[in-house]
Amino acid sequence: MQENFYNIASSKGKFSSELLRDALLPELLGKENNILYWSGKRLARIFPLAKDEDLPIFFEQAEWGTLKRTKAKHDNQYFELSGEPVALRMQLNPKADFLLEAGFLAETIQLQLGFVTEAIIEKQTSNTVTFLIQIDSKDPIDFADYEQEAASPLHLNKD
Repeated sequence: MQENFYNIASSKGKFSSELLRDALLPELLGKENNILYWSGKRLARIFPLAKDEDLPIFFEQAEWGTLKRTKAKHDNQYFELSGEPVALRMQLNPKADFLLEAGFLAETIQLQLGFVTEAIIEKQTSNTVTFLIQIDSKDPIDFADYEQEAASPLHLNKD
């Protein structure tokens, strides 16, 4: 596996990030990889996004892939993540997880809407990941819990 992993990742110019994300972290975390979900939530607090339209821009700039909302219902939203970063990660490690991205999505939407929100990876294929975002509109968050960390929301440019 190592030689194939190295050859594919280095040929795409992504060896450094993929080495950490899909080779080292799974070894360190084993089956207890939920820390990546909570890390994604933490990143969303460090880099709060000003508006909903900033999510796809952030994902693209973070080199996580192309994010688009595919469906929105009352308390559920569906997002699809695709593109070369997703396909490469799945090629390198068919068991690659996208918990960091799920946590980031959940926390960003939670901060924007003001209600407790969680993300579930609903489906994974060789080149797409579908996230289900569940919003509990009966459970508002207490923004006082966020005051000590309050960072100014980012206004992203697509450039």
